[in-house]
Amino acid sequence: MDFIERLLVGDASWSFLMEVVPRAVLVYVLLLVSMRLMGKRMAAQLSITELAVVLMLGAAIAGPIQVPSQGVMPAAVVLVAVVVLQRLTAKAGLRWRRFEVLEQGDVTILVKDGRMLLDELKRCEMSREMLASHLRAADVGHLGQLRRAYLEASGAISIVWRKHERPGLTVRADMERSLLDVLGADGYFACWSCGFTVAARARPAQPCEMCHVTRWESAVHLSQEPLH
Repeated sequence: MDFIERLLVGDASWSFLMEVVPRAVLVYVLLLVSMRLMGKRMAAQLSITELAVVLMLGAAIAGPIQVPSQGVMPAAVVLVAVVVLQRLTAKAGLRWRRFEVLEQGDVTILVKDGRMLLDELKRCEMSREMLASHLRAADVGHLGQLRRAYLEASGAISIVWRKHERPGLTVRADMERSLLDVLGADGYFACWSCGFTVAARARPAQPCEMCHVTRWESAVHLSQEPLH
């Protein structure tokens, strides 16, 4: 019985279980007030600092709910301190861009005019396959549809579409060379590595002038819009 009792309630008494409910309600209210004071951004996708705030809030509220010897006031003080710190850093970020970039990170261009920037992908520790997966999730068929693709400081990828798509490297994982040759845009070939696209009557033999990789695939063009 002693083993089962320690397993269920630990060193606390059974009567503490009744105390857990009002403790949880009070801490829950404090947490809601804190999140409300930190603004609507906390309900959106979290930035690095906002994730740190959430982890601090979780650590602050765990003790008062579960540990009989701890009161609620220390958690309330931590919540207030976290709210003040978050509000101050948010205002500092609005006033000084360098501070915001230092705190949050900056936006990175991953795709520029239908071509992947491999150096930026390497710097962000993102593979071509991972980028292609994100683009497929955004209904991108090939790189020629894109003017820009950005990696935001939050980790999300945002896209600027071309008004009129150009032939480009496919991002579909199931596109074999034979299928590409059938669906490809006549007279256009895309570098398999970076997506740089050239006009040519036959598959180029020279390396890509952007990334120096000698592998070319037929560029695809999904719409019937005129090329510009």
